Amino acid sequence: MKTPSFRFPLLCHAVAGVLVLCVAARDASADAVTDWNAALESTLIMPPASPNERGPAVPARTYAILHAAMFDAVNGIARRYEPLHVTPAAPPGARAEAAAIQSAYTVLTALRPANQAVWDAQLATSLAALPGSAGNAQSIARGRAWGAAVANAILAWRTGDVGPIPATVPGPTTVGSWLFTPETRPFAGRNSLVTAPFLVANPAMFDPGPPYGFANRADALASAAYAADVNESLARGGATSTVRTAADEYEALFLNAADQASLNQLLRSLVSPHAQLVDNARAFALVNIAYFDAQIALFKSKYTYQLWRPFQAINYADLDNNAATTKPGAAWVPLRPTPPHPEYPSAHVTLFTAMLRTMSRLVGDQHEVELYAPGYASPLTYDSLTAISDASIQARVDIGYHFRETGEVSQIVGRALADYLVDLKLRPLHPACP
Repeated sequence: MKTPSFRFPLLCHAVAGVLVLCVAARDASADAVTDWNAALESTLIMPPASPNERGPAVPARTYAILHAAMFDAVNGIARRYEPLHVTPAAPPGARAEAAAIQSAYTVLTALRPANQAVWDAQLATSLAALPGSAGNAQSIARGRAWGAAVANAILAWRTGDVGPIPATVPGPTTVGSWLFTPETRPFAGRNSLVTAPFLVANPAMFDPGPPYGFANRADALASAAYAADVNESLARGGATSTVRTAADEYEALFLNAADQASLNQLLRSLVSPHAQLVDNARAFALVNIAYFDAQIALFKSKYTYQLWRPFQAINYADLDNNAATTKPGAAWVPLRPTPPHPEYPSAHVTLFTAMLRTMSRLVGDQHEVELYAPGYASPLTYDSLTAISDASIQARVDIGYHFRETGEVSQIVGRALADYLVDLKLRPLHPACP
């Protein structure tokens, strides 16, 4: 496998203020940041958000804006980290908890007005829990005014962050390309090509290079590594595979169902009840911005390289000029229908790894973590956050979506982007390392 090299400097790795508690509960602690994170999650099964919420994915943009606003609101008072976007300091005497609450309320009422009743109820609950709220303390009033101002500044900054979405994505129509076969799906993710990142200066920094290390697609398809991937996907990823075990299939489907909300829930279970509000605000901001910005980077790579998926490669193996691959006698069907965009990199592996790596950098690579997924009553238990990322590579092969090398390269991309964010963005103003 060709190892991608990325073009950014690495700083020393420092745990930046979030304390670790090894637990397996859904929510180990609660503060304004975690409460409003959970409140957003509670609405995601509700009807779609309003047309005002635009971005490469919903709710990815909402998560990122919500936690960007909460971070700048709290950090503007604590002044512990570099600001994300709003640089002025808060007015004297503003209470951080009130700022966090009001910033979250302001963002969510703007982006998801259909859930107004949820936000109103959460606002009342959050404010009632603040000491002095019954007396309408001045510090709370100042904090709320500051939080609203920060949230509106973040909302204004992200207005128009998506450009005109291309109607089509031109690309090669030769053997090995996503556009080659009649089974080609629609071009999902095109809006990521025209979306502004939050913190990544240039998404092209995380371009992994061409699949299998060959600029020429015919050379890539003729390689031994490609043949090994095609044959593994043929054996393990099909709807009627006799190689994939029942446990493998369950995990592949479970991890396919797990999503951004699942990893936010996992982070809520890992932050310490002793962590300061500003540290939690930073952790949730970095983790959710990692997801958002990684999405932009990976879709740019997908539409740059446009490698075909296993369902195409296997069913047209007689055309790849590789003697080590063989077209099956009957049409090969993956375990689940393939997502409608090119093969390389894997969105799921890249995004999960970006979030998990950011989490591990901030709270430690926990042991005995429990991951929940929509539609599954019980969690899967993993030895570490890294183990979830590792498992996602195998899962994408076993569900029939991706080749193994795609997953391995995607993990490298996700880790690199996470390290870039933690090392270079929202840094401590008084760092622990030089």
